[in-house]
Amino acid sequence: MHHFVRASNELLRKQGYRLTPQRHMILSVIQEANEHLSVDQISERVQQRNPYVSLSTIYRTLELLRKLGLIRESHLPGEQPHYEAAQGHSHHHLICRRCRHTIHLDETLLGNLREQLQEEYHFHNLTLDLVAAGYCSSCWQELQQEVLASEGIAEPPEAEGQEG
Repeated sequence: MHHFVRASNELLRKQGYRLTPQRHMILSVIQEANEHLSVDQISERVQQRNPYVSLSTIYRTLELLRKLGLIRESHLPGEQPHYEAAQGHSHHHLICRRCRHTIHLDETLLGNLREQLQEEYHFHNLTLDLVAAGYCSSCWQELQQEVLASEGIAEPPEAEGQEG
């Protein structure tokens, strides 16, 4: 049993829940993924292992695991929620608006903002998730070329009048 699943089992038991085979499968699928997974992706991977696990069981289990802080639910702009193993109290993403490339940012990026918010506003067990959206270099260049093409400009303005 992986460390994440073992630690999750301990927390489930402390909270009065059992690590059922379905919960074990869902935790394993999320832990083994090297990416954020949608419900559809989780369902597909779980049902490859056991086709009798229903979608409603998956939804209920995800809600329980999220409530207990074992998994993190990310709401990336324009997409359905995605899930991943919860690690630490902060989790930040930089997302390209066009190709959806996602970069995980260092959780220390915002310094001690989490602690400041807890202290000033008296919130407890606070998680801090930042989603910043923009355009990666490739998509930005493509967008600029599309704009120029739509305006009927063959070359960027800075290239005009630069004859050798």
